[in-house]
Amino acid sequence: MLTGDALNTIDLAPSHPDTFLIEGEGDSLREFRLSSDFQPIFSLAHRQAVGYEGLIRATDSSGKALVPAELLAQAPAGVARMQLDRQCRRVHVKNFLRLGDKNSWLFLNVDPYVAAQSRRFGTFAQLLEEFRLPAHRVAVELIETPFEDEKRLADAFEHYRALGCLTVIDDFGAGYSNFDRIWRLKPDIVKIDREMTRRVTVEPLARRMFAGIISVLHEAGALVCVEGIETEAEALCATDADADLVQGHYFAPPGAELLPEDARRDVFERLIADYRTDITEFQKRQHARLEPYLAALKNAVQDLSLGAEFSQAVQVLLKLPCTQRCYLIGRDGLQIGANVEADRNMHARDPRFDQMKPTAGTDWQTKSYFRRAIETPGKIQVTRPYLAVAGPKLCVTLSFDFEAPDGLQQVLCTDLDFAALAGDDLAFGVSRLHA
Repeated sequence: MLTGDALNTIDLAPSHPDTFLIEGEGDSLREFRLSSDFQPIFSLAHRQAVGYEGLIRATDSSGKALVPAELLAQAPAGVARMQLDRQCRRVHVKNFLRLGDKNSWLFLNVDPYVAAQSRRFGTFAQLLEEFRLPAHRVAVELIETPFEDEKRLADAFEHYRALGCLTVIDDFGAGYSNFDRIWRLKPDIVKIDREMTRRVTVEPLARRMFAGIISVLHEAGALVCVEGIETEAEALCATDADADLVQGHYFAPPGAELLPEDARRDVFERLIADYRTDITEFQKRQHARLEPYLAALKNAVQDLSLGAEFSQAVQVLLKLPCTQRCYLIGRDGLQIGANVEADRNMHARDPRFDQMKPTAGTDWQTKSYFRRAIETPGKIQVTRPYLAVAGPKLCVTLSFDFEAPDGLQQVLCTDLDFAALAGDDLAFGVSRLHA
């Protein structure tokens, strides 16, 4: 049996814990005290808190603090578990409203098992009505945990959405919170798992994928919150990847009180200033690294325009340390002749991928570096790092549209080894190379 403090009106007195009783052996009752901490969730664009996540705090009768997992373990699946979940939400709503915030979102964690029962019991709508908390200010956050009936979960999300609440998937990238769940539930906000947040600063591959993952989530119609940010490096990664929302101790730890509007302005000013400095310094390094290749490409194009043989025109390009190969593409997008490979690249070729080796007639018309070159003749195009089928290896492609001696348009392309070109930046996963 679980009980909670009855509350019929909104009391603006200081917050006090609620009692949570659970039936033990021999009809004994174990008592726990529940209270709330709130962790701010910030908008990077607005540089201020736009929401708060309610985090339950519990102590037993001896005063020992329990982490949320320990508290949940006291209430096994079934009615007790649902009652505990509801009481936690009630505590958060009551305490949040006592703090007087009139605009921010309140993020409430919901167990998938409880969410799936939401239509049957319907007490969440009653809770909002009782406390006069507008549904559009509530973000229902589905915690990461296995749940077999995803169809019922989708129905529950639709129920919360019909009430007017925002829907949130937590810990994306961990366990069951994956793209399949995104496509099925169509959340308004997706929170990136904190382990992914940590790895983006220490693993180049994770960093290169990070911006792409956030971009796909945006394409799915969701705002993206990067949580678990502990350091400035992690905050810079979230900023660079175009996250919408951020959360973590770097910005503000959980607390019983809410923040003043400009409480973290200095943190954001320092973060943005450092980000601009990083971008500027990176662009300088990028320009210095690319300059020899851009100059050699222009000279090769000039020689080709005057009728030079292809293999001779690109010799200077091929001798530069990061060049892998050069090739020509016709106006129709089909490759003209075979690749001309740098000697070092021929020795490093992986024979397992010989079937993917480009030859005369290979169709490149869908590639962005070809289309952009055709659309802007006379200007060198530089791609972002991508996986080349000829490797397969991350490369950067330079492309240039020119007029051949026969009057036809051709595009000269050269692939550069991204790892060699990025140098020290690769350790931090920088992948902002662009034209």
